[in-house]
Amino acid sequence: MKYSIFLTVASSIFIYDSACYGDTCQINGLEPEVLKSLSYEPPNKELLATGQNQKAWQTFIENYEIPIRKVQDWYNSIVDKNSADAAAKSFSTEVSPILKKLTGSAADMKKQVLSIPASSEMQKFILLRILQLQSRLLVIFLPMQSEREMDDNTCYRGSDLLFDTILEPTAQSAQDVAKFIDSRNESQEHIEASFKEPWSTSAE
Repeated sequence: MKYSIFLTVASSIFIYDSACYGDTCQINGLEPEVLKSLSYEPPNKELLATGQNQKAWQTFIENYEIPIRKVQDWYNSIVDKNSADAAAKSFSTEVSPILKKLTGSAADMKKQVLSIPASSEMQKFILLRILQLQSRLLVIFLPMQSEREMDDNTCYRGSDLLFDTILEPTAQSAQDVAKFIDSRNESQEHIEASFKEPWSTSAE
């Protein structure tokens, strides 16, 4: 039951994104064609027309996009028991710091984005991209946290060490995972509210 609830919350990000593609949601002048590129493409040329916005986008890539790729690489490295054991041992240094940075509601993530000098349109673009990155992490950690019966074909690959890392209640690593997942349990209304004013109006 808890797993299905979290899946619903995770999908709300994508539902919100889909709404933004149509006429029902315009993010301060961004056209639907621009919004469609948020998941996989960089901002359009208009958003990258200023040096300030270019620097902001590079900041996002370095501080959010690349770290998330590292988490995905960490997960993809789990192919057998030995690699699962190795992933467990590297969790605290390679994954936990990234989870902690991305633990928080949309409003919490907005506070991080507001610290990046950029136009309000670029800041909103970055915030939406960060929420999508959070959803990518949910796809990894929701199934791992929800597992209770293990075999060699699961994401734990028969590794008790990795199982304990993600699920042992007293383990700091497991607490980091649980805290991250819990932080994403917010309504679509709260997510939408984070895109309302105030926003930075700084310009180069």
